[in-house]
Amino acid sequence: LTINKGFYMSLEILKKELESALMITEWSPSPGELKEIAKRLKEFRGEATESNIAKIVLDVVGSYEKAAFEGADNSDLTTLLLLATKTASNDD
Repeated sequence: LTINKGFYMSLEILKKELESALMITEWSPSPGELKEIAKRLKEFRGEATESNIAKIVLDVVGSYEKAAFEGADNSDLTTLLLLATKTASNDD
């Protein structure tokens, strides 16, 4: 088993970005789940909306807790997709 520190660091960054973008307050995704989320985000061809990204995350991890605020800022969603592409590409 080869451990790629850069890849796992990218997964940790992806996790933090998902938490920020989706206002996740509690979840425990495994590295495999984060890798699957990154893969699905990389392959995603729709609009980068909070609900589209949340659907992908929920499909993979099942559930998570999030804070609820009105008027959330979605400006980081495109950055999140770019990070997921980089993370998924690091594993190719």
